[in-house]
Amino acid sequence: MIFRAISKLPFPALYLLSNTLAFFLYRVVRYRYNISLNNLKRAFPHKTPQEIKSIQKSAYLHLTDSFLEVVKASSITDEELSTRVEIKNFKEVEQYLNNGKPIFFLTAHTGPPEWAAFSVSLKYNCIIDPVYKPIHFKQLDQFIFKMRSNYQGTPIPYKKLAKDILRRKDVNRSIAMLADLEPRSRDQTLEIEFLNRQTRFFLGSERVIKLAGLPVFFIGIKKISRGYYQIYAEKITDNPKNLAPKEITSKYVKCVEKIILDNPPAWLWTHKRWKHNST
Repeated sequence: MIFRAISKLPFPALYLLSNTLAFFLYRVVRYRYNISLNNLKRAFPHKTPQEIKSIQKSAYLHLTDSFLEVVKASSITDEELSTRVEIKNFKEVEQYLNNGKPIFFLTAHTGPPEWAAFSVSLKYNCIIDPVYKPIHFKQLDQFIFKMRSNYQGTPIPYKKLAKDILRRKDVNRSIAMLADLEPRSRDQTLEIEFLNRQTRFFLGSERVIKLAGLPVFFIGIKKISRGYYQIYAEKITDNPKNLAPKEITSKYVKCVEKIILDNPPAWLWTHKRWKHNST
C-alpha cells in the first residue's frame, strides 16, 4: 500500500515529498487558491498583500506536511516522538492521568493530532480514544483507522460517540477530538467572532462532553520548526456540567484563535471554513 510505503520514508525524504506536493498544489493546480486567499484576507485585513501571499504559500506547505505527518504516525517510533514532540504546561493534566482519571481533550488542525495523542499516551501510560469522521477514500480511511489504533486507542466514529460514552462509561480512557472545522448546515451551532468574522461552531461536541462529564482541556499543538512541535494544555473546565450552555464552545474558540494568530500559516486555510456563513 502506498501510504504504508510513505510512512516508512525517513524524515528528509518525507519533507522533500511534501515540498513537491505543496508546489504542485499551490503553483500548478492552484488547489482552492481563491478560497485560501479570501480566508486570509478576511482574517487579516491589516496585513499587506505581500504578507498575505507569504502566509498563503507557507500554509500550503503546512497542509502537505500535516498530511504526510499523519501518514508517518503509522510507523513513527517512541524515540522519534520523544524527540519531535515536547510536552509543556501539563501539570494539571498530569495530576488527573497519574491518578487514573480520564480527560476530554479538544484540539485543532495546527499540527498532527496523532503525534500529540501518541506522545501523551507514551509519557503518561494512558489510553486516548480519538474521535474521527470516516474518509470517503476507503483505502486511506482503513489505513488511518489502523494507525489511530496505536497505543491501545480505539477510534470512535463521531456519529457513534454518544452511544460509545454510555456503553463504555466504566472504561478508563481519555477522549480526543478536533472541533475547529465547518459544521454541516443542519447542525446546531454557535455563531461567534472568530478570525475577524462571524463563524459557526458545532455544538454537538459540547453536548457529548457534558454527557461524558469529564474535565476538559484544550491541547495546543504549536509548530516550533518543521517536524518539531510543542504541545501544551489549557484547562477549559473541571466540571463541564456546571457551565452555562455554549460556554465550553466559546472557551474552545478563544483557545483555537490564539494559537492560529501566534502562527498563521499553521492552519488549514484551504478548508471551506465559512461556506455556510452569511458574512
